[in-house]
Amino acid sequence: MLIIVQKFGGTSVATPEGCEAVVRRVRQAVDDGYATVVVVAAMGRHGDPYATDTLIELAHSAAQELAPRDMDLLLSCGEIISSVLMAATLSAAGIPAVALTGGQAGIQTDENYGSAQIVKVDPAPVLSRLREGLVVVVAGFQGVTDAGTGRHGAITTLGRGGSDTTASALGAALHAEAVEIYTDVPGVMTA
Repeated sequence: MLIIVQKFGGTSVATPEGCEAVVRRVRQAVDDGYATVVVVAAMGRHGDPYATDTLIELAHSAAQELAPRDMDLLLSCGEIISSVLMAATLSAAGIPAVALTGGQAGIQTDENYGSAQIVKVDPAPVLSRLREGLVVVVAGFQGVTDAGTGRHGAITTLGRGGSDTTASALGAALHAEAVEIYTDVPGVMTA
């Protein structure tokens, strides 16, 4: 199975026009014969309802200091919302898709809340869904603590740029042909 991982940033999934562009890219990958994994960030930028910075402000309006574990739980919501909505958008466009959280996608981390390090990626849950013919839409920026931490399954976030990290880690674990990172920031980077 040829696998491709495509990562889309928050502004790419924040508007109907952006989502249409994502659908076109995913459809092209599927039409080219790739089993496709899509990693998404939280929708929009500061001030948008589900953007990470907006959720941080919301937390600080409720309490001056939130426990790091609770902050990660809150911040993971933006990417979860994006993944569910993107999977629904793809399915409505005739591309069968399923949304997974980082933990459901097999991403295990240490307990360094707010800047967790990935310790293991179990590709089995994603591969299973790909074999079913689904596009797998993964919530970026997050994972869960692994069994060795004593708090197995606590949601963690990977820090700024964490959705790019998610895409790269999944690409490596899945032995993907390519990891494509789409952004609206000017410039070209290849590696």
